[in-house]
This record gives sequence, structure tokens and C-alpha cells, in this order.
Amino acid sequence: MNDAITPDLEQAIKDNYRLWNEGKREELDALFRSLAPHGFTIEYVGSSAVDGPTAMAAIWKEYGGKCTTELLDVIVNGTEGAAYVSNHLQTDSGIVSLTSLETYKVAGGRLAIRYFHRTDR
Repeated sequence: MNDAITPDLEQAIKDNYRLWNEGKREELDALFRSLAPHGFTIEYVGSSAVDGPTAMAAIWKEYGGKCTTELLDVIVNGTEGAAYVSNHLQTDSGIVSLTSLETYKVAGGRLAIRYFHRTDR
């Protein structure tokens, strides 16, 4: 697939977080398919990249409905984008907010997503 016909990446990144917050899993899956008709991967930086649909199912199971995202900024250059996000996780002790940097790279009909999260030190 020619990257020139990739959907607007900035809008797609914004839609990703909106759909997550709205609990619209099917629409979120459709968004990833439109960006990456040949598949996608998700990598928590420091770990190996894994199959995107498999990772998304696990993320949804663990955090869907328990964590909302606040998109603080998006920067897109060509077929690569980065999002600065504040994740608001509902815990037994209340809401915990954790920031992350999340990158998106579209090439050859594939999407590579990388999540930079703080880890225990």
C-alpha cells in the first residue's frame, strides 16, 4: 500500500484516544485496520513488539473501562506521529494519573505503535 493514501495520521491518533475513552472497541479495531491493512504491532519500549490485535485484546481486557486517556499533545511528521498522554487509571485507592509517550509509524500498509511508560525503578 502506498503511504500517500494513508488516512490523516494526526486525526487517526486523536480518534484512537477518543474511541478508547468512549469504549468503542469495534470502531477502534476498524481504525487500526484503516491505518494498517497489512497489520500492526504494539511494543512497550523495553519489551519485544507483539501482534497488535493480540496486544490490544489484552490491553482492553486489563484497562478497558478502568483507564481513560487525556491527549495532551500530538505531533505528526509525514507518516510518523507521537502522542503525549495522561492516563487516568481507576484503582481501589482512587484515580492514579500516569503520563506516557506513544509513537505511531505507518509504512508499507503496516503500523508500529510504541508505548513509553514509566517502569518501577
